[in-house]
Amino acid sequence: MNMESKRSFVLILGCALLSSSCFASDIPELVTDRPDQTESSSTVPPGYLQIEMGYEHSENEREDLETDVVPQALLRVGLTENLEFRLGFDGYFWENAVDLTQGAEDNEGAGDLGIGFKLKLRDEEGWLPETAFLTNVVLPTKKTPFSSERFDPEYRLACSHTLSERLSFGYNVGQAWVTEEDTAGDLDTRHQFIYSAAVGIGLSDNLGGFVEFFGEIPTGSDGGPANSFDGGFTYLIADNVQLDIASGVGLSQDAQDWFLAAGLSIRFPQ
Repeated sequence: MNMESKRSFVLILGCALLSSSCFASDIPELVTDRPDQTESSSTVPPGYLQIEMGYEHSENEREDLETDVVPQALLRVGLTENLEFRLGFDGYFWENAVDLTQGAEDNEGAGDLGIGFKLKLRDEEGWLPETAFLTNVVLPTKKTPFSSERFDPEYRLACSHTLSERLSFGYNVGQAWVTEEDTAGDLDTRHQFIYSAAVGIGLSDNLGGFVEFFGEIPTGSDGGPANSFDGGFTYLIADNVQLDIASGVGLSQDAQDWFLAAGLSIRFPQ
């Protein structure tokens, strides 16, 4: 990170911290969609802008690849009490072939953008969960090894239950269309079911933790389910600023072997 980038980061963080101290009594609870894979059922309050970004390192021994990606950014804007606009960026990828004799190659390039919405459908009532509907479509940026090159849609239903003052349970189910190159170099779009379930634990007023099971099941004949398990922590350093860290392991052959991620979420009040 160069000096200009460092100054910009410090300025953004400083503005968020200052905003938190000035408006602390009026700011609602900060709820993010990272670092777990389970999207929250909460929407950003109207008039607020929330930026969530992070870094991830993963390894896949089956394909002899190590991958680093940054910033994995998501911009969320509250439009109404129950509706938010979402703009995501997969990030810039660096893919390192661990064993070149296996035919793997080094690659780098930008991932795709994605645009979508989250609509809160209902509040929690008794055993009925708080529920939201999310939809997203990939906006292919350009021809790179990490672009789908097609407008791939995705949707999911996000639900959550409050189990106690310190314990919560959230889960997602949905479908996604993913385009990748096949062995012949042609684009192949496949359909898959996506699912996740996470238990959140409030360890203190500022520190939270989670454990999660997530994965995807392709409906075609190629490949099997990719199941993974992860866990991590979040730390609220101000009403509008949160740090996070997470790590996970693959539980099936088609999942990546392991990953480590860290991130930062900032919300700007009205």
